[in-house]
Amino acid sequence: MQIKRVAVVGCGTMGGGIVQTAAQNGFQTVGVETSEQAAEAAHARIAAGLNRSFARGKITEAQRDSALANFTISSDLSDITDADLVIEAVFEDVELKKEILGRIDKLVAPEAFIASNTSTIPLVILAAATTRPEQVVGAHFFNPVPSMKLVEVIKTPVTLPENVQTFVDFAKALGKSPVVVNDVPGFIGNLLIVPYLTDAIRAFERDVADMESIDEVIKLGFNHPMGPFALSDLIGLDIVHDMAASMYEEYKDPRYFPPTLLKQYVRLGWLGRKTGRGFYTYDENGARS
Repeated sequence: MQIKRVAVVGCGTMGGGIVQTAAQNGFQTVGVETSEQAAEAAHARIAAGLNRSFARGKITEAQRDSALANFTISSDLSDITDADLVIEAVFEDVELKKEILGRIDKLVAPEAFIASNTSTIPLVILAAATTRPEQVVGAHFFNPVPSMKLVEVIKTPVTLPENVQTFVDFAKALGKSPVVVNDVPGFIGNLLIVPYLTDAIRAFERDVADMESIDEVIKLGFNHPMGPFALSDLIGLDIVHDMAASMYEEYKDPRYFPPTLLKQYVRLGWLGRKTGRGFYTYDENGARS
């Protein structure tokens, strides 16, 4: 199948980034949000992202204007009906994703196929919520979507190879570097990064060193661009918590169990850069303060 029309259901941080990236690369794209107010806010965020890319010289004025013309945001799920590809990008909640995927399945054409932007949930659970599991792939984009090259393309034992290839080709058309992964909880990226982050938090809880020192060791000793605490703040502490909890449920490995300090920060609403406070504090521009 040649993908021309793309729909993205859920236009938060990840979904909005997918809409922006698809529109920038010439795809007619519709995003769907839960209400008119949410749709207007999502449109404004995506337009602001395009304007930032233009201001930083990453895209030309003509590319920005073309991208702005390529996408719309709706509050009506039925607006996805003519899409060749629908990407579900709602919150990382199994029951919510299953419900949305079931509704998508009923609305789109039999030949259309569906992707779920999931970071830890086994894809087979989500694909089973549709009548076309062989046409469902996992599409784990990385944040921020417009600038991060990696996309993990996940396949279940029943995913048709041609559908995997179609999504690989689509990801390449977005300027991404897709990696095909089998359906295991956490896939590659989070299978490895989540215990690294939780181990760092537990080291801090045990008073091995302060957060800044742990981050510096990882940056300077292993040449990482940022340490585990700064990275957790960038990802979002709520997301780190939910990924760890989801993977613990699957593996029952204590390394995935969310540390107490992480739970406390999430309960306080200290979620990282997006709230101005996580392990570190941030100003209104997202800089450490």
